[in-house]
Amino acid sequence: PAAKAPVLFDNVKLFDADKGTFLASRAVLAQDGKIAAIGAAGSLKAPAGTRVTDGRGKTLVPGIWDSHLHIGDDWDVLSNIANGITSFRSPGTTFDRAVDATKRRDEGTLLMGEPFISVIIDKKDPLAAQGAEVVSSVEEAIAAVRRVKEAGLWGIKFYTSMNPAWIAPAAAEAHKLGLHVHGHVPATMKPSEAVAAGYDELTHLNFVVMESMPREVIDKSNTRARMEGPARYFKDVDLDAPLMKGFIADLAAKKTLVDPTIVIFEGLFTQDGGKPHPAYAPYMGIISPVIERSVFTSGGYPLIEGLTRDDYRKSYAKMVELVGRLHKASVPIVAGTDGWGIELIRELEIYRQAGFTPAEAIQSATIAPPRVVGAARRTGSIAVGKEAA
Repeated sequence: PAAKAPVLFDNVKLFDADKGTFLASRAVLAQDGKIAAIGAAGSLKAPAGTRVTDGRGKTLVPGIWDSHLHIGDDWDVLSNIANGITSFRSPGTTFDRAVDATKRRDEGTLLMGEPFISVIIDKKDPLAAQGAEVVSSVEEAIAAVRRVKEAGLWGIKFYTSMNPAWIAPAAAEAHKLGLHVHGHVPATMKPSEAVAAGYDELTHLNFVVMESMPREVIDKSNTRARMEGPARYFKDVDLDAPLMKGFIADLAAKKTLVDPTIVIFEGLFTQDGGKPHPAYAPYMGIISPVIERSVFTSGGYPLIEGLTRDDYRKSYAKMVELVGRLHKASVPIVAGTDGWGIELIRELEIYRQAGFTPAEAIQSATIAPPRVVGAARRTGSIAVGKEAA
């Protein structure tokens, strides 16, 4: 009952996610799970039993979305709620886990943010994605798409061993059924070809980078080449040359989404062992020493012969520049981590480095994702009548 009491935030700076502006000295009343009223500081009368929070010196933002957060065990989804992630997209959850977690959340027996779940579809192959719906023909791919829809899930995610020839018919079936289509780009296929075949979204920035990679990298992008190619070559790619400039323009024209998860590449390409990853530095000393040693300070991707860590860092810097170019061209970007969720703040800090304003960075983790999933009328911003999440 105490958790259901009305809450009044007074004297707070309000982030208006819809307009991308900050409003000083506001009051916000939340009641019965909704935003009940918004007014000037000190102007709202609180019902009896209201918990009043003095927001002086603080900013009130909507619940945060992680647009790339795989559903782990029940403790994982609970900890994400504790970190302020009230909604998320899970681009790749095993079919049975997705159905079970969604059912238990709806029943009220699992405390989890609102999920929008995609299921991975990959070709039967020794390098097929773990947990994927594995298919051996275009007919099986289309049947897998229909099964995802029948389960009430949100989208499909193709993976790197998928047969490129099966993408267009499977994506067409997904679109016919109202499903979102995104994913890694299959080996031998360029991202521009994946978009032409029906991708609504490119997942991970390295698969945007892949457009500029040599053919030997593209052809083996279901192996370590998808990391090592960008690490080796991207530092020397000219983003103003026709290839990448035209590709960015095409993504913008088609409103193709990009889910960069660039925080991953900061860790892989820039970090030496012994120093904490910038995403985890705030947590040093307050979490298990085992995690600190094995994850937070474990170092980056092993160096390829002939390259130095500085070479990797130059390629990473070019990736940050690419995010900025995408944003400047109005390519829609949604913030995700492909991690534990605690990396999301660092993801937004990198967007600032890429040229986003503070408001634009926060929008990528508040109002932008619900616009993608079709939930923006009820969540994603602080407005009267919307969910207080």
